[in-house]
Amino acid sequence: MLKWQLWSLKKAIVNKVDDYQRLVAKALRTVGEVLPWDLVDEIKQNPGLLVLDIRESDEFQMMHIKDSLHVPRGLLEGACVWNYDDTISVLAKTRDQSIVVVCRSGNRSALAALTMQQMGFENVRSLKLGIKGWNDNDLEMLNNQGDIVDIDEIDEVLNRAVEKSKLQP
Repeated sequence: MLKWQLWSLKKAIVNKVDDYQRLVAKALRTVGEVLPWDLVDEIKQNPGLLVLDIRESDEFQMMHIKDSLHVPRGLLEGACVWNYDDTISVLAKTRDQSIVVVCRSGNRSALAALTMQQMGFENVRSLKLGIKGWNDNDLEMLNNQGDIVDIDEIDEVLNRAVEKSKLQP
């Protein structure tokens, strides 16, 4: 009887993880992560480090890490190679530079980093906890005008509840 109960519990836990979470977990098998406070140190120690923010434009304009490069996720692959309207030379010219990919919570960045690995990038990682973790650790962010954003105001934006219409019935 106990064996069956354990199997049922395991099945219930597995069923709570959705396909998106499974996809992210699979990406993290090969994608390394860096914590926000460690990234602060890396930025200071490695001037060649590229912080690549893949969030949507409105997210980036509202708040971002100083000197980060913004390439929305939907343009990433074209930005990483030559001969496309989306090409960004700092990404297309080398595959061995140190890159940390940033998103809101660390999920999209893990998937983007995996894509970049598949495109031949050798030293690409994801910011664990994303911009939310950066903000939770009271680390400075700027808005699109270059002003320092208010951590408490941004916290409200970053931690909004999912709309009821988007929750699984």
